[in-house]
Amino acid sequence: MGESGLNSERDIINRFQELKQELNALSSKFNDIDNQAQEHDSVFKALTPLDSNRKCFRLIGGVLVERTVAEVLPAVKGNGEQIRMIATSLEKQTRAKEKELVDFQEKYKIRMKGEGDEDAAASKNASSKGQKEGAGVLVSKQ
Repeated sequence: MGESGLNSERDIINRFQELKQELNALSSKFNDIDNQAQEHDSVFKALTPLDSNRKCFRLIGGVLVERTVAEVLPAVKGNGEQIRMIATSLEKQTRAKEKELVDFQEKYKIRMKGEGDEDAAASKNASSKGQKEGAGVLVSKQ
């Protein structure tokens, strides 16, 4: 949906929510891919010092196959590098989507609940001098 067709307040809110959902999906996908890259790195580090003729098992398309470390190590390294490139691309897309969301928010003067309430927050903090920072954490006083 293009921004040119946003005439009503409801359309603007819907588009804003769509942008937030897209950003959340990109962030989630980036985290998944980044975790996979870290797993590949740890497997590569674990296999590197081993004897190249040692038996090793690899899961390919849901089938566990027997190989040697010498056969698996280059594949793990190559897959890890490809996953890192995908993670880098997703990170760039996530940053671009964040910028798009911020620009949209500024263009239509959208504020989230609690945003822009610095004065209210300052007066609240001043009235609760006895409380420590870290709201949302319960600590028993003994």
